[in-house]
Amino acid sequence: MAKKMEPQLQRGQTVKSFQVCVADDNREEAFLLCEGLKMNGYDAVSVHNGLDAIKKCTEEDIDLLLLDIGLPDIEGYDVCRRLKENPATRDISIIFVTARGDSHDVAQGFALGAIDYIPKPYNLPFVMISVESAMRTKQLPNPMNISQELIYEAQELLHDTVYTDQLTGLRNRRYFMERLQEEVERARRYGFALSCVIIDVDEFRPLDSDLGTASLDDLLVEIAIAMRDNSRNFDILARYESSVFSAALPHAPLEDAVGYANKIRERLSKLTFGEPPTKALLTFGIVSCSNSNSECAESMLCEAMRGLLTAKSSSEERMYAKNL
Repeated sequence: MAKKMEPQLQRGQTVKSFQVCVADDNREEAFLLCEGLKMNGYDAVSVHNGLDAIKKCTEEDIDLLLLDIGLPDIEGYDVCRRLKENPATRDISIIFVTARGDSHDVAQGFALGAIDYIPKPYNLPFVMISVESAMRTKQLPNPMNISQELIYEAQELLHDTVYTDQLTGLRNRRYFMERLQEEVERARRYGFALSCVIIDVDEFRPLDSDLGTASLDDLLVEIAIAMRDNSRNFDILARYESSVFSAALPHAPLEDAVGYANKIRERLSKLTFGEPPTKALLTFGIVSCSNSNSECAESMLCEAMRGLLTAKSSSEERMYAKNL
């Protein structure tokens, strides 16, 4: 299971347990989703039609609505529209969770103000990644002053299978390479630091040799969650291939990137996951460019990959870090 979420707080803030409403006419699915949310540290309540969802969001302090489209009285689209038109409820984050998943449905949901779209059938860790990301975005200021229009454009790609890894919910290799090149060019133009982190599963072992290891998929989801937990809104995270993950960290010098990697390592080292219980050992290749000295995304990635191989073969810390 994913680690229970603890809200990331700034100094002076108080702990707030996020309130999530699940609107789904399938009572069993709604119950299971609420139980999963509670296990991950959220307060959750379910309703089973659109009017009750509007009432619940209007009368209670709801932070996030997980909304099905095919409700028995009014469609989820109408629920979303009414909530966004009401000044008292327009700041509630809305994620559509539905079996209606063609491109028109997704586009309509984002146009109405939804921040995410999860297709059914789903797995719970994938839902938790999306919920956690939504709540982190709600809690933190926008550090780059990115326009809402650009945010929506980025979110429209989230469940495009061309750019998304369906197991972890992270971006895939194709998306990462395109965005890394953009960030390299931006770093060169404006002279800020950019770091690239490559993570690989170097060892995957059971705590009880007679039972064997848990599913590798469980580990990959946990790595994705750990990456999201320790990332900023504008970092670029991807499952690069198989058990290899990558992260592009704009405005992050080498020491910050090493700190990011250490947080992920510490999270995974403390976590026993799966049934049977299993531990994993990670290896990191990290490179950073500054003063506009990186030529292209490919050269930066290749150096990080070489560093990863070096760390596997000769580094007791299993971490290679270099300024380009």
